[in-house]
Amino acid sequence: MDFELSEEQNLLKDSVDRFVKENYSPEARIKLSETDLGFSRDHWKQMAELGWLGMPFSEEAGGFGGSAVDTMVMMESIGKGLVLEPFLATVILGGGLITAAGSEAQIEGIIPAVIEGNMMLAFGYAEAQSRF
Repeated sequence: MDFELSEEQNLLKDSVDRFVKENYSPEARIKLSETDLGFSRDHWKQMAELGWLGMPFSEEAGGFGGSAVDTMVMMESIGKGLVLEPFLATVILGGGLITAAGSEAQIEGIIPAVIEGNMMLAFGYAEAQSRF
């Protein structure tokens, strides 16, 4: 079994690593975490412009059709940098749930906005009124 990353995956990893290095020094992270929002909308827009928000979504939904390994490569670097932007909540959990269980209208109405960085999602799986 080949565990080597492809050339494209290495480029993706380098891109995310560079973003983290340039934007997430310990001081910068603390400063962002203390804002009212708790993260940077500018960073979120940059992530959209770099195509990261569309990586795991199919081409039919407007994404890049990336594999689980592509997403893993990104998440590893995002995790190492303790990135504050809601990538996991929005793209992986919220977007993944919509693409797996949403109607065609929901997919067409929500996923492109997520990919463009214009919408953030939250997966409300443990709401108090849901009798968890």
